[in-house]
Amino acid sequence: MIIRKPAAKGHTDAHHGCGGPGQERVSSPLYGWMGVFLPSADLGGLSVWLSAAGRPRSGQRAGGCSMSDRVKSTEPERLERLRGLLSGARSKDRVGRALGQGSEYGNVLLGAMLHGADRLRQGHTPTDLERLLLGALGTVVPDAEARQWGRVYREAVTGQGGRLPVVPQTITSRPVAQGYTMANLKQDLNNVVAEALAAPNVQIVDPQVAAAGGEEDPAFVEAMRQTGFAVTAFARPSASRAAVGTAEDGDRQTQEEAAGTDAEQGGGLAAPSFRLKLELENFYVRRAVGDAGWSRDEIYWTAAAASGSASGTFISEEFGAVKADQTRSFSSTNKLLFEGQSSGYLGLQIQCWEADQSSDEWWNALVKALNDAAAAIDRFMLIDNFIGFVPLWAGMAFEISKMFLFIIEAFRNYDDLSCQRAIGLDQQDLAVIAHYGKANWHFNGDGHHELRVKYAGDPVPFPVGTLRYAVRTGSTWGAPIALDFESMTPPALASYNGVLHAVFVRPADKAVMWSRLESPAGVGGGSPVWSKPERIGGDTSLYTPALTAGHGKLFYAVTGQDSGLYWRTYNGSAWSAVHRIDPAGVRYSPALATYSNRVWMVTVGLGHDLYLHTHNGTSWSTWYGDNLDWAVDKGAALAPQGGQLWRIVTGRDNSLHTSTSGGGAEWTGRGTRDPWKSNHSPALATHGDTMWIFVRGLDGDLYAGTYTGTWSGLHKVSNGAAKPMDAPTATVHHNKIHVMYRQ
Repeated sequence: MIIRKPAAKGHTDAHHGCGGPGQERVSSPLYGWMGVFLPSADLGGLSVWLSAAGRPRSGQRAGGCSMSDRVKSTEPERLERLRGLLSGARSKDRVGRALGQGSEYGNVLLGAMLHGADRLRQGHTPTDLERLLLGALGTVVPDAEARQWGRVYREAVTGQGGRLPVVPQTITSRPVAQGYTMANLKQDLNNVVAEALAAPNVQIVDPQVAAAGGEEDPAFVEAMRQTGFAVTAFARPSASRAAVGTAEDGDRQTQEEAAGTDAEQGGGLAAPSFRLKLELENFYVRRAVGDAGWSRDEIYWTAAAASGSASGTFISEEFGAVKADQTRSFSSTNKLLFEGQSSGYLGLQIQCWEADQSSDEWWNALVKALNDAAAAIDRFMLIDNFIGFVPLWAGMAFEISKMFLFIIEAFRNYDDLSCQRAIGLDQQDLAVIAHYGKANWHFNGDGHHELRVKYAGDPVPFPVGTLRYAVRTGSTWGAPIALDFESMTPPALASYNGVLHAVFVRPADKAVMWSRLESPAGVGGGSPVWSKPERIGGDTSLYTPALTAGHGKLFYAVTGQDSGLYWRTYNGSAWSAVHRIDPAGVRYSPALATYSNRVWMVTVGLGHDLYLHTHNGTSWSTWYGDNLDWAVDKGAALAPQGGQLWRIVTGRDNSLHTSTSGGGAEWTGRGTRDPWKSNHSPALATHGDTMWIFVRGLDGDLYAGTYTGTWSGLHKVSNGAAKPMDAPTATVHHNKIHVMYRQ
């Protein structure tokens, strides 16, 4: 992998006489190129490609200098530090806290590297995983020293009865003849990831918090201070786009055609490519590091970034005399964190250092280490669905970060690492950052610095062809959140028993699908995500379903492919059997709302006229025709407000026509909402005394307005980032407005 070569304090590599960090690596006959592929079937849908570029196993580069030659620590000093770390003597140091003590599976990669070094020393052939990890170590130490690391490890294992505080027993219990393989890692993976996600300095960010531009969790920021590093990944809004089974197998609409298999909803759309550009603007000093009792410090920043299509490293200038409460800006000529093409992923490793007496050799050795970090990130990003499995990405980033800290500690020169972060971003996260134009990340280590990043690249599209939603908290709309559910119709949305429910129609077979926003089951739990969609019985449709909570249940209605009107209820654990209630036939989408202790349903008949039906908790009423004699080509929207039920439809003139009912079957016309125009049905939701209306404007943007006795004007949702294909849907959940649509 070729990367951009950063300037190190104004010096060139020729000045030092050793091969520069931007030069192509040379391969040794011992390891050469090695790749390991774990089939997706073996890891629950995850494909991992770890490709180790042939690294100079002699510890040399083209000019013959190794990192161990270029820093002032000696081999005996490094081995002594290694003994201290393995013995637990450093457990109260920050590096000891970072590595953890007594974990059953933590530091498994570090342990595999040390075990492999010992096996190499004793004449055994390293396993596939051990070769990969020894290849990384071999970039900074020669083979002879790597073997000595193995010897120190074996002495510690023998001297401490096979139990080391920083290496898991799954490694230390192995005899020298038995290596640790990729297959072994696969077997231990769930436990490794579970321990990582339980660590307070690992954060899976709720997509709603990210979309709202929320601050980082204070508890997470404080946990950084204890360990000096942190891992951040952003939860995928949905668990999977593959449907599993049905919500009520065998219970089908009578008109349904053979639905076939529960295929993926995804249409196999090619991933878009866009140019990312992230610049470091400044950092705010919340707490200075301090140097030898002084009230100031000298700070510099380093980073490695990779998108799968491009990669690079960054080293800032040194910021001298840094004090608390200062804001220090990066040089206009040296602030580029990353620029390059991406198909939807970006991995970052960013470090904040205290610089005391750095030598030029240390700068170049550091660049080499960052180059390897960039390569490692790049390899992880190459397979699209790797980062899609967020817990695994976070778990592996956690383990790799600890390896980095371990090696840096062994090579510690005069520079001290204040804080390091690994940050994984996918297209949804990048789109949010592009939407706001900035991101703020805390680095709370020896000092506490808030890094402020500016987005200056192309607009990043939210994932295409999927459902998405926006959330309004207080007076602010968050950025849209994309789901990986494709729908052939607009969705329906309702809050019931503290859970947000969505239903939509799958394109492949017109099946009605159901998903819930809930905490994920399995490894690590985490922020709420949309559950894997399930079919609702055998229901199929060409139109948007409808939902509302009423009489202690979730009511659902849908127009079948035979023009019949079907309905069910959900009691919190199961869907009822399906029932048909309109033998005359209907068209378009039904509308549901709860008002005056009844569930109200408005449908469009085959003659384009409107009908009303209500449910009292036991049975449906008779049908009532529309006394206003409206003829419509789209479904209606319903919501209560001010003691009345509102019914709003989009007319054939693209105007919004309004009417209300005080509880009876007759409607009172309330006029049109000129100049509001739309080609699609509106959505309504009531929050307290305020009724919200959402319409897709003729310009394609999503607009919102309110009614509290008088109508407000319209404003664009998410500052114009929400661009629905057709009609939206809306509800109130946990005191927040949620609007969903497809795009």
